[in-house]
Amino acid sequence: MTTTAKIGAFFLVVLGLLAFLIMKIEDIPFGKKARTVTAEVQFKDVAGLDDKSAVRIAGVRVGKVDGIRLLSDGTAVARIALEKDVELREGAWGQIRNMGLLGDKYVELFPGRPDGARLGPGVRIPGTVPTGFDDLTKLAGEIGKDVKDLTGALSSSMGGDQGAAKLNRIVDNIGALAEALRELVEANRDNVDSTMGNLKLFAAEIRETLARVDRILDENRTGVRGTVGNLDTVTEKLKTTADNLNSITTKIDSGNGTIGKLLNSEETHQNLNDALQAVKGGVESLNTTLTRINRIELDLGFRGEYTTRDAGGRAYFTLDVVPRENKFYRLEIGSGRRRDSTETTTVQLPDGSTATTVKTTQAFTDEFSLSAQMGYRKKNTQVRAGLFDWYGGIGIDQFFFQDRVLVGAEASDFSRPGLSTRVKLTGRWQATPILFVTGGVDQTLNPGLRTPFIGLGIRWRDEDIKSVLGALPLLK
Repeated sequence: MTTTAKIGAFFLVVLGLLAFLIMKIEDIPFGKKARTVTAEVQFKDVAGLDDKSAVRIAGVRVGKVDGIRLLSDGTAVARIALEKDVELREGAWGQIRNMGLLGDKYVELFPGRPDGARLGPGVRIPGTVPTGFDDLTKLAGEIGKDVKDLTGALSSSMGGDQGAAKLNRIVDNIGALAEALRELVEANRDNVDSTMGNLKLFAAEIRETLARVDRILDENRTGVRGTVGNLDTVTEKLKTTADNLNSITTKIDSGNGTIGKLLNSEETHQNLNDALQAVKGGVESLNTTLTRINRIELDLGFRGEYTTRDAGGRAYFTLDVVPRENKFYRLEIGSGRRRDSTETTTVQLPDGSTATTVKTTQAFTDEFSLSAQMGYRKKNTQVRAGLFDWYGGIGIDQFFFQDRVLVGAEASDFSRPGLSTRVKLTGRWQATPILFVTGGVDQTLNPGLRTPFIGLGIRWRDEDIKSVLGALPLLK
């Protein structure tokens, strides 16, 4: 076995072990367990909710958003893909929520009454959107308008001749009330005299109580004097404290000391305003950066390919950056590269003439290859262009069965002497959300170099890299 074949076999073994460990650690469903059920949630507004957003029940992630479309009545429908064991019953509904203040939006799903009838696949359930900042701002504006109308009504009611007439009537009513009180007192003179007698008896009892208090004070005069002395000491300390406070406030008012300068210096006030504006700008920049990073999708992949023609092996590490739904960038690094070698032979014939033959061969070498491509996707078809294993080229891919099956073709290296353009046909089946099987034919147009291949790979989205990208602007 050649060195390249050994490297390829080693990568395949490592890839298989890595896939097995990831599936065990992450508890990734495989086969029948990977099947999902689908449903649709109808919302009046889905602002901020993106494709591939999480779907949760009681905070536990049970699926994802699998497409959003607009209906003819102006509402939106979000298609959700749920795990197989999730059951939706009669009365189910959904709501758009935020994961924290600046977190991503997700769909909180309420599966319905436990005793309700079970809903079938593809069912459409209603959705609601909680009150947002725009609704609160509108409500505050309406409250301000009501207050303004109230003050205007009071002004029109109390102002002018009509308001003066109302005030005169109020004064007349107060005078009538005082006259009525006087008549009431006259009519109840006896009761008032009786009350005054009771007050005299109460005053006598108060005097008696005060005499008792005097006797108690005489008996405890020493203790009272000590208490009064303590009160004098406390009063003196309070006076000293008041003097100190007066001195401090005087210095602050005159602008002496750190606090006085902070409160009285226009320069310090301006510096504080500038600092607050800088903090506000930093928060807005951070919010904008986080919003952009949350929209970026990162797709990491690693695969190994085994070529049947020369028993060779190749390994590839792929990074796809998807800033928008229909646009992506791809960077791929591979090991094992096919190089062309040309051998020219000149033979002199018996008649004195010469004949020249050119023989081109290819062989794998243990070198790194690089692919850097830009792509655009329209529905289920995507087009790519850029570097393909160091050579310029183009590619086209077609997706089937909700992106689980891919059929693609690549053409590159258009100027090789003695050989046709390199054409590579590829097929891929996504067995689980991260594990896929690939195969195809390389050098399709060159019979002498045509190479069938098969391979195995993994791909997943890494949220940690998005966090690192979000921190980059802060390091400037």
